[in-house]
Amino acid sequence: MPVVKTKQATGGLGVDSILEVTATDPGSMSDLFGWADSTDGVELLSQVEGDGVYTHYIRKTEQ
Repeated sequence: MPVVKTKQATGGLGVDSILEVTATDPGSMSDLFGWADSTDGVELLSQVEGDGVYTHYIRKTEQ
């Protein structure tokens, strides 16, 4: 589900905007990495794991 919601959210962002995504699913680490790697117009800046919460920072690179 994090990938679907992230994809929807990035659609409304302007170029160079950064989206912070938080999830409780450990699978979100690999899922969002794979999605960003295979999706034009987004860049995964970083991922942080802490206390069962996974935070991902995604930058919109183009419209």
